Amino acid sequence: MPQTAAPDLNHLFQPRSIAIIGASQDETKSGGMFVSSLLKDGYKGAIYPINRKEPQIMSLKSYPSILDVPGEIDMAVMAIPAPGVPQVMAECARKKVKFAVVHSVGFSELGNGGRELETEVLQAAWHGGVRVVGPNCMGIFSPRGCVNTIVPYARVPMEPGGIAFVGQSGWACENMTRLGSERGLRFSGIISIGNQSDLTIEDFLEFFGNDPQTAVFAAYIEGIKQPARFLRLAAEVSKKKPIIVWKGGSSELGARAAASHTASLAGNYTLFQTASRQKGIIPAHSLEELIDLAAAFCSPYLPPGREVGLLIEAGGGAVASADACAHAGLRVSPLPEDVQQRLRHFLKDRIPPSPSLNNPVDLVWAPFDQAPLIYTTCLEMMAPAVDCCLTICYAFIHDEWFLSRLESIRDQVKKPIIVVPGNSIDQRQGMQLATKRGIPAFAMPDNAVRGLAALMQRAQYLKSSGC
Repeated sequence: MPQTAAPDLNHLFQPRSIAIIGASQDETKSGGMFVSSLLKDGYKGAIYPINRKEPQIMSLKSYPSILDVPGEIDMAVMAIPAPGVPQVMAECARKKVKFAVVHSVGFSELGNGGRELETEVLQAAWHGGVRVVGPNCMGIFSPRGCVNTIVPYARVPMEPGGIAFVGQSGWACENMTRLGSERGLRFSGIISIGNQSDLTIEDFLEFFGNDPQTAVFAAYIEGIKQPARFLRLAAEVSKKKPIIVWKGGSSELGARAAASHTASLAGNYTLFQTASRQKGIIPAHSLEELIDLAAAFCSPYLPPGREVGLLIEAGGGAVASADACAHAGLRVSPLPEDVQQRLRHFLKDRIPPSPSLNNPVDLVWAPFDQAPLIYTTCLEMMAPAVDCCLTICYAFIHDEWFLSRLESIRDQVKKPIIVVPGNSIDQRQGMQLATKRGIPAFAMPDNAVRGLAALMQRAQYLKSSGC
């Protein structure tokens, strides 16, 4: 019988022991990459390579079968061809393995023949209470557990954080892991769910929704197996933490691609978006936007209203930011006269004559040696008069003093401060450091304003819900 009880997923994301079925000495093969990744990333638990021919793999004792392993096993990672999975799953069931991550492809995504094989795998798992991730998936990235089967060939910082990501696409999970980490996002866990044959997105929404270490839940979805449960959980979780969802299959062609990719029924896209908004879900329309929104929610504060203060050192950036705010329904109103007077007095003889100090505040050009002081002092004057601040800034945002001052101002007014480097290609490190410290950084003004709009949408939802 299918396993319907909500599982405890702690030992999936923090496994005490892992068996790699199909382990290999060859690091160009999946079974070799998984073993190597665990060793290089400092996994603390027991590693059991399973290989019928090799007595030792990467200095670890290898076993011909999982039944030969002497200890208990929390997670089995399967890197073998699909036809061999049912027998190995039956052995996992006999061994009482808690979780099996099936990377293999060739199941229900291929149609009826593969669907029968997938059913056979599930029936074998159910006999021993094994919970299954996949098949046709990339597995997990868990900094808490020092486990990375999503991009095992790359070293990604094992720094636990507050963002959870569930993806029905290995590609989306790979890019979220690497691009998100490079951006400054830190994760409580990333899971690639593939065909959702057993564990579904609803199980992970419930787990991360109740996880005290998770502050933001993000997902890429193609199809939903339990829509009523998903929406019920979303309504509960969104009162505690933001939910960001990129739903694939918005076109007829995309829906057909989703069906062939992960055996998913994409469903009615418009109906899903409408129901999602009612439950407080924040929509994304691309992976780039999803990463941007996750970065925005690294801010510890939500804006209390729609007024944006713009502090800019680029005329074109001022126009782009003001246009983006107008399109997003945000307001860029003139600052109170007393604030303008204080800015004018402070900036006199520090910058060239400014065409505007009312909002956007145009710094024209701030000398490099004075830029951190100029930016932070101006923000300190502006922040109490607006609901959030966005600055296009040529100051070196990786500077410790500058970041500490931004944090101090943010915490004093309890409002978001968003940063866009004047030249983002030279400030990748600074963008990462700023985002990690709760000062979300974006490459372009449009991206930053979308993030601010999402924060305001979240604030409005909580207010209307009485949270």
